Amino acid sequence: MEDLKKKFIVEENLEEKKLVGYVERILPFCKISKSGGIILEMHEATALEKVKLALVARFLANHLEGSISPEVNPEELSRNLDIPKDQVYARLKELKDDRFAVTSDKGIYRVNTFEIGKFLDEIEGKYGSSKK
Repeated sequence: MEDLKKKFIVEENLEEKKLVGYVERILPFCKISKSGGIILEMHEATALEKVKLALVARFLANHLEGSISPEVNPEELSRNLDIPKDQVYARLKELKDDRFAVTSDKGIYRVNTFEIGKFLDEIEGKYGSSKK
């Protein structure tokens, strides 16, 4: 029974090998400053893609540097991504409804760990795996 439980109930933690791969894959698209600021390298991305990149990047940055929060709020996203707040709120609602993002408190969002690989596949498929 214990073996079955371990197979079925999984942790959200990323193993180091997967983390390294994800960070290498997101580098052409987005970086994080030491203070947690989001630096987009993909200016042609849609607003939805920018918000997704920001959520993934902050989550990954937190695993590399614990002082960087994996969570973001709409005001921070609006400021960092240069997207109007109303658009950020709308995109976050979409992402929450699609289960790409989860909330820990009202107005605080982070990426659903299980969606990272699929999103990176999509963004690489659309824009290529290296910056243009």
